[in-house]
Amino acid sequence: MPQALVGIAIFFLGGLVSPLAGARWKGPLFALGAGLAQVFILPAVLRVLWEGHPLTLAVDFSFPIGLAVFRMDPLAAFFALIISIGGLLTALYSLGYMKMYRESGYSLSTYYLGMGLLIAAMLLVVLVQNALLFMIVWEIMSLASFFLVSFEHHKEEVRRAGVYYLVSMQVGAAFLMTAFAWASTRTGSLDFASFSQVLGGQDLSAAGLFLLFLTGFGVKAGLLPLHTWLPLAHPAAPTGVSAIMSGVMIKTGIYGILRILLIGGVPHLLLAYLVFGLSLLTGIFGVINAIAQHDLKKLLAYHSIENIGIIGSGLGLGMLGLAYGQNTIALFGFLGGLLHVLNHFIFKSLLFYGAGVIYLKTHTREIDRLGGLIHELPVTAVLFLIGSLAISGLPVFNGFISEFAIFAGLARSLTLGSVSLNVAILCGLAGLAFIGALALLCFTKVFSICFLGTPRVPHPEPLTEAAFSMVAPMLVLTVMILGIGLFAPLVLPLLTHVLGQFVPGLGGAEFAGLLALYRRLSLAIAALGGFSLFFLGLRWFLLRGKAVTRFKTWDCGYQEGSSRFSYTASSFAAPFMQLVALVVPQELHVQPPQGLFPREAHYASHSHDLLEIMLIRPVNAFLGRFLGLFTWIQSGRTQQYILYGLIFLVLLIIWIMGFS
Repeated sequence: MPQALVGIAIFFLGGLVSPLAGARWKGPLFALGAGLAQVFILPAVLRVLWEGHPLTLAVDFSFPIGLAVFRMDPLAAFFALIISIGGLLTALYSLGYMKMYRESGYSLSTYYLGMGLLIAAMLLVVLVQNALLFMIVWEIMSLASFFLVSFEHHKEEVRRAGVYYLVSMQVGAAFLMTAFAWASTRTGSLDFASFSQVLGGQDLSAAGLFLLFLTGFGVKAGLLPLHTWLPLAHPAAPTGVSAIMSGVMIKTGIYGILRILLIGGVPHLLLAYLVFGLSLLTGIFGVINAIAQHDLKKLLAYHSIENIGIIGSGLGLGMLGLAYGQNTIALFGFLGGLLHVLNHFIFKSLLFYGAGVIYLKTHTREIDRLGGLIHELPVTAVLFLIGSLAISGLPVFNGFISEFAIFAGLARSLTLGSVSLNVAILCGLAGLAFIGALALLCFTKVFSICFLGTPRVPHPEPLTEAAFSMVAPMLVLTVMILGIGLFAPLVLPLLTHVLGQFVPGLGGAEFAGLLALYRRLSLAIAALGGFSLFFLGLRWFLLRGKAVTRFKTWDCGYQEGSSRFSYTASSFAAPFMQLVALVVPQELHVQPPQGLFPREAHYASHSHDLLEIMLIRPVNAFLGRFLGLFTWIQSGRTQQYILYGLIFLVLLIIWIMGFS
């Protein structure tokens, strides 16, 4: 444990000393610290994951924290692995990406200081086992990410997104503080282990406490209806920040839910149904809204909501398995959820990095202004395509591996004979299949419009591939995608002890059966990949040395291509968006063609988040009206403020005399 804490300190110090370095050396210094931190963190993490023996360190702080335990068990080690690697890759990526800001006159001190503080705080979040200390590092994590989101604070939309994000995080923190205060009051301790006394029951009190924790952690994770900060924060932040927030930081909310589940033991059946159903709705809502987006990073933000829904569906299935006493179902559910935490970190980081390359080279995130990038950014195009296929859950790629576990667990649940469970499982099967189909539709739109066809807006100068420091992290993530997709049985043993924490009595026979299933699946995936490579090789062999000429079969007067004849993001998604108009309200701006030879036509759409319209805005309006009733208090008159002080002193004297 001490060596892991040293690694965390190095992450923090890397950000702390970067302001002292010259402008060109801030990034390399932080990247060097991130690399050095791996030397201390990864050995401890891998040891715990492989052996299953927790590492513990008790530190006696002064009042009010008291004795605090830092504990790296398999669950904490799994999330620490993702956080640490994610921090390193983002540090490397930022070397090339943040050069754009440096050349524009920005000071990068705030960026690297905030990044070091964010990564260190996230690592401490998964290790701390004291409620008060946990809230301290949790708030540090939120504040650090707020400053990173607000990096381009001279822009009004960035300031608005930053404040919206900070308020959302404080709402979540209020629920967590209430839950921790309730639990610690009833147990007389701030230690997580003691909370099993109040979370471990099946009574109403335990259920209420779990709901408070679910709400608090759900804000960070982006569960419905607490998700509205994500589509605002991700487009506002620099791409490195978006990647680590989406791929890593929102998973701390998932970690919190898992930690509470671990403390509470077997969950109440109704709570299991709640988590499963809410997660399923989150995934469907996220992917439907993603299809409507024109801003590339906002689209990816909604896909983060979608994938949180998939992760939550796996966890909900695991909870149902525990509640019904079915270890095999619980095993598949928790395996799918935990594995998707890892897989989502990998492919979502890759996609955000790819979006960053596009923005760096074209200076736009608007999908309708892009096109033909595969000819100028071929490496980025191929890597982005792999990430798109992975997030769509297609075979050969890692997203399929985790979603397969959830589907297998759902199918296994149909054998239990419970009517209510069967209804929920059928909804889950249909919902996850629906999510996968819509994800494929969405990324077909993204890749075809951004990378294929012809450019919609001419570039002032030829585009070139990004710097190696940006491409290298993307290549590493691509290798991870293909490695997990093709060799899943080699990865699963790292999750053995994590799964053992949630599935009581998990035996070697059950896990051996799981590995056998994935070996057969890997053989089928390898065969599919082999067939694909064979036909690609055959095509290359037959066409080698030949000039391939493209002919138009049906000309019909069509002589010259133009991007004006191509689909836009709005027109591509329009048929589907008409079907879900009640879920995704849209503003349409249409100028139809007029006359025999129309000179101009126009079609554009702008979507709104339904839950923000129905929930967030009315609450904000009510609070504004309510607080407006008290504006007279702040009159600006010095005499009135002095009177407030005198009234307070009188009341204080009365209170003291009454209790003396």
